[in-house]
Amino acid sequence: MGGEERPSSREMLEKIQVEEEMARKKEMGQLKIFLGYAAGTGKTYAMLQAAGELKKQKIDVVAGYVEPHARPETTALLEGLEQLPFLMVDYKGVKIREFDLDAALERHPKVILVDELAHTNIPGCRHSKRYQDIEELLEHGINVYTTVNIQHLESLNDNVASITSVMVRETIPDRVFDRASQVKLVDIEPEELIERMKEGKIYQGAQAQRALQNFFTRDKLIALREIALRRMADRVNHLAEEEKKIFGAGEYSTGEHVLTCISPAPSNAKVIRTAARLAYAFHAEFTALYVETRYLQNADEKVKKRRDENMRLARSLGAKVATVNGEDVSRQIAEYAKVSNVTKIVMGRTAHRILFGQTRKTLVESLNQYAPNLDVYVIPDLQSGIGQRPYTIIKAGKFLQGMKGTDFWIMLGMMAVSTAGGLLLAHFQMTEANIIMAYLLGVMLTAIFTQGYVCSVLASILSVILFNYFFTVPVHSLQAYDASYPVTFAMMFTVSLLTSWNMSKIQKQNEENAKRAYRTEILLVNSKKLRRAKSRQQVSDDLAVQIQKLMQFTVIIYMKKDGVIQMPSIYLRSGIENGGEEGLRADYTSRSEQAVVKWVFENGHRAGCTTHTLPNAKAIYLPVMEDDKVSAVVGMVLEERREIAVFEYNLISAMLDEAALVLERIQKMEDLAKSISKNTS
Repeated sequence: MGGEERPSSREMLEKIQVEEEMARKKEMGQLKIFLGYAAGTGKTYAMLQAAGELKKQKIDVVAGYVEPHARPETTALLEGLEQLPFLMVDYKGVKIREFDLDAALERHPKVILVDELAHTNIPGCRHSKRYQDIEELLEHGINVYTTVNIQHLESLNDNVASITSVMVRETIPDRVFDRASQVKLVDIEPEELIERMKEGKIYQGAQAQRALQNFFTRDKLIALREIALRRMADRVNHLAEEEKKIFGAGEYSTGEHVLTCISPAPSNAKVIRTAARLAYAFHAEFTALYVETRYLQNADEKVKKRRDENMRLARSLGAKVATVNGEDVSRQIAEYAKVSNVTKIVMGRTAHRILFGQTRKTLVESLNQYAPNLDVYVIPDLQSGIGQRPYTIIKAGKFLQGMKGTDFWIMLGMMAVSTAGGLLLAHFQMTEANIIMAYLLGVMLTAIFTQGYVCSVLASILSVILFNYFFTVPVHSLQAYDASYPVTFAMMFTVSLLTSWNMSKIQKQNEENAKRAYRTEILLVNSKKLRRAKSRQQVSDDLAVQIQKLMQFTVIIYMKKDGVIQMPSIYLRSGIENGGEEGLRADYTSRSEQAVVKWVFENGHRAGCTTHTLPNAKAIYLPVMEDDKVSAVVGMVLEERREIAVFEYNLISAMLDEAALVLERIQKMEDLAKSISKNTS
């Protein structure tokens, strides 16, 4: 008895969380995936055979969407099986058939068949991806049978591309695959699959010939089959580890924490996928860190879009996305790794080259200086550095962006004052060193009172020209007789440039610190105000005010009381003319917008503009929820349909979490008051 070790509090917490997750899964529908390593392995056929067995057992099974692929054997299995009608969607003048999610929810069978898990829906459907349709079915307690090929798993995208030389565009997050209660690998020998292709049982005519020459070669099929078998083995090991956590056999946690970094680099997606596979193999915590520098803040929209895509990829692969600010990227990564107990870092490496073929010091080398004890896995970039730091190249328009109209005149004024001061010093026969200091002071003040680097650089150049013109012999010319003057000019320009650069950097850091303090203050004020709120309307008003302080959005808030969605409160952003208010209010509360709100209340997930669910909505709608119970929905109208930045989104999410606690408290107070009133009556 005395020799037994009790699990730590962390291990107990992990066990409780796993048990709660398992209990939640039991309430949801079960997902069964029929997995293949290529088209034609017989996934749909095997799924229909399983459905036939269910029907023989008198289980309510329906075909929601099945692709027969013009194969007689598959079509024959569909006979006698109830099939839901297709949803016909008009796309560019053509009617295209899709899975009818609403019809499936209304029919609510015990088991539904939905083919092609990785399919991308036509615009106009509720979700952009079919796996999202299936997730909604599962949340409503409907069991789903579906099919997918191994190349559609997001984390294996790079591996498959290296084998087939084809980058698969339609992918599913690994979490969808891993949450399946059962995965059946539909296996077939590569030689037999090739023979089926030659017989026209998979593709017909010219399409079959192209496939045999490209994708359906023996070596490629063998490699894909090996990947599928290995992924199935990894899944079995992962499930065994999960059972250990529940039933107490072995260790609760490996204690590993894998960190990768997010950047706009084209190869960053490969790095993230590699890190996800490593985290999965080690059963480790997985974090993706984004270090925001001033270069990224000033980058163009194309670069920011690529960065946001990599963030979405990391989230889809199960990573927790964290954001920090700083100019020294390697130091920021090392500091975060220390405080977060990171054990492994997955980084990308690029073969950047500078003068004489020498290699620039890489981020990995700098990271090893700050955190020498961490395991760093370097993923080589085979693109030879193409596009690895696109955000360091700032276009002229971006370089000038942020400079106010008065900055140029401030710079000229500082140079005029410095020149006047220099003439005054020369009048009192002061040395040239004192006059140079007067110009350096002017450059420093220019950097302090102007924005960006443009005016500071111009002041550095102009100070050398003015000093040469007014104070070197011959005066009032740009010539210099003394042989030492060129060195003086070069040193003066260098010192001026360094001074202006340092002052601009300090100014930028102060601005970032002020922004961070402002955002933190908003969060603290929001928490303080919400705790004092006594009614739903107070919560709505306070929440809208704080969101609009952070981001100038039009905010629409729907509350739910006694199970009924109330009329929305609309808070128009400042700057909207009074004449257009009524029209905007009608647009923001139209029937289509309220349908999105209703969906968010029912499903507890965000939807609307910039999301993959009902993306045509005018606003993005976020649930305010506690313990899977949605008490309110907050809508925000995004200008030009731009996504909310990660840092601001996290702050808004924190506000909504605080509001959820307050609304839950208000609901309990109302329930208590009703109970007291009922007892007294």
